[in-house]
Amino acid sequence: MARAGQGRRTRQYNPPATGAASLGEYVSALRILKGDLEGDFEKARATIHNTPASRRSEFAKEIWRRRTRGGSGLELVRMLTGG
Repeated sequence: MARAGQGRRTRQYNPPATGAASLGEYVSALRILKGDLEGDFEKARATIHNTPASRRSEFAKEIWRRRTRGGSGLELVRMLTGG
């Protein structure tokens, strides 16, 4: 159309994908995908997919830090089970 001199160019707006806003939201989405929680599978998949790789890495480091902190691991169990 541009070559023919017809129509007009448009500016496409693609809003940034935000993904998971918190560690809890990220873990909940993972648990839904894993089948541990009931929920909207497609929404959970989109949440994980839209979370930037750098943020997913931060979440993974935080989960690992909590797992290796020692003790009984109750904090991680509470985080993962919501209890």
